[in-house]
Amino acid sequence: MKFLHTADWHLGRIFHQIHLTDDQSAVLDRIVEIAKAENVAAVIVAGDLYDRAVPPPEAVALLDRTWQRIISEVNVPIIAIPGNHDSATRVGYGSTLLQKAGLHIVADFERALTPITLGDVDIFALPFAEPAEVRAWSGDLTVRDHASAVACCIERMRDRFSPDRARVLVAHAFVAGARTESDSERPLSVGGAGTVPVDVFQDFHYTALGHLHAAQSVSERCLYAGSPMKYSFSEADHVKSVTIVDIDDAGSVSTKHIPMTARRDVRTIEGELGQLIAAAPDDGQRADYLRVVLTDQGALLNAIGRLREAYPNVLQLERRFLTREASAVSNVAKRQQATESELFSSFFSEVLEREPSTLETALFEETLEELRREDAERQEVSS
Repeated sequence: MKFLHTADWHLGRIFHQIHLTDDQSAVLDRIVEIAKAENVAAVIVAGDLYDRAVPPPEAVALLDRTWQRIISEVNVPIIAIPGNHDSATRVGYGSTLLQKAGLHIVADFERALTPITLGDVDIFALPFAEPAEVRAWSGDLTVRDHASAVACCIERMRDRFSPDRARVLVAHAFVAGARTESDSERPLSVGGAGTVPVDVFQDFHYTALGHLHAAQSVSERCLYAGSPMKYSFSEADHVKSVTIVDIDDAGSVSTKHIPMTARRDVRTIEGELGQLIAAAPDDGQRADYLRVVLTDQGALLNAIGRLREAYPNVLQLERRFLTREASAVSNVAKRQQATESELFSSFFSEVLEREPSTLETALFEETLEELRREDAERQEVSS
């Protein structure tokens, strides 16, 4: 069976005050075209359908139109889950009725336990597993983080596993071993409590992941499709794509990535103001969404206005020398607030290009304590 794996559509996204609905519409039209051309048996969307829990009306209309096109024009079922940006209740509204039309939106944990059967493949779809929600649903008080929440749900799926059928899981999580993150991803938790170990998914022949916006493999059978378009300047170097997955009766999997091109790219250009403006007529992509880094020294009059006459979608402007000065000020402030031990470690690292050993740190702290005692004794004598 062959299916299309995508994720993180973030419909309704606003990028530096720019509404991206028209750009997203063009990208989703391209996904429909790919699904047709590849003759897939299903389309899987691994979470973050919307950019926020209460999406704007135009985002809801765009998703509705896309669902209709996939089911009526491509004539294949859709399997989708809510991600951490979505409201599971809103996304899952009417899902029992919609599945009769081929739209399988799995938005609650109980429904996730029953596989969606397509040919010789069982597809389990797990909505974003917020630990508190999984704990309340399961009654398992040991569920305290995302790893235990996902593991709890998968453990309850095992009763529905068929040993003679291939198994696919759709999930939305931060999986340990993933390499590339971006600024447009909302953290799942503070610290490392949001990380899920990859071996949790070992009983599935393929895990279709959502959450990280760069397409990447965590393991041979565990992949992020990534977002189909760029949502931050930290994604400027990403190659956006959708993933075509082919899985046979025995569970052997092959994948390929089909690149996605948006109407406008997201990129950074750098140089002096005059040089950039002069180069604009030869830039065939000057309508892209741009971050501009100016290398000029000194004051500039109305730099953003002059740039936008040449590049209409300049969304972010930085001055290189101001960034350096701000960084230097920040470093001074940090050093003023640092402890003696932190200053010693920083100085040691800069001079010797290595961290001080435990013994060297202990020796410094002993010497420092001795100096403090001597200083206190001198103050007592002088008083």
